[in-house]
Amino acid sequence: MTFTKPLRGTMRTFISPLLIALAIAMPSAADAKKKKPDAPEDKLNCKQLTGRIQVKIMEMRGFGDRKQASILARGIQSGFAATFGNGSHGVDPNGEYQSELSTLHQYNQRLVTLGCKSYDLDAELNKRDIDDIPAPTIPAPKKAKAKP
Repeated sequence: MTFTKPLRGTMRTFISPLLIALAIAMPSAADAKKKKPDAPEDKLNCKQLTGRIQVKIMEMRGFGDRKQASILARGIQSGFAATFGNGSHGVDPNGEYQSELSTLHQYNQRLVTLGCKSYDLDAELNKRDIDDIPAPTIPAPKKAKAKP
């Protein structure tokens, strides 16, 4: 029975990394079960686009004020993502922000082309009050009257 104490230590050193690896790999297994995709962006109406823009603005507010992960942490995360197949979310926060900002501008431009009220994105993104819900402030473009 003198072997049980060294064996317990060995089991712990084996099981701990195994549990960590499984915890990291679990989200990628969940990503494999995708739900049905949302409606394509070109099929969205004014109300749907306005809602998506509101959510994106609220998610993106205060990006510059947030503390970002260190270069070392991002490097470790990208290594785990490559090894275990997890998504690389968070590895390049500035790139993700720029991508989201581009999507936001595309949605806003789509509102304009549909003839809906649109957003002043710079003003909305710079607001810091958490209770301030974004609202479209730029009036819809005037429609040309048809001449008889």
